[in-house]
Amino acid sequence: MRLGISGKGGVGKTTISAVLSRELARRGRRVIAIDCDSDPNLGANIGIGEAAAARLRPFLDQASPTRSLPRAQTAAELLDEYGYPGPDGVTVLLGARAQRAGSG
Repeated sequence: MRLGISGKGGVGKTTISAVLSRELARRGRRVIAIDCDSDPNLGANIGIGEAAAARLRPFLDQASPTRSLPRAQTAAELLDEYGYPGPDGVTVLLGARAQRAGSG
């Protein structure tokens, strides 16, 4: 199952995503929660803590003019390198991080 949550700012997308992620993981589902928000807070809301969430490395390469994913990596390698283990077995990934205001 793949689930994406989107909507207007401030409606609870991050909260709903965190609760669903942990509940599905508790029920035995494999959960990979990817935060693609320009103001990433999903990791902290899932329960890895603000300090750990701040250390997440984005897997989307923004160094060049064209954003790209890491090359020559399997999905398992991508998870090993960029994923962070959270409570209840949820793996947290950070899609990108805004380099400066208005750049997200």
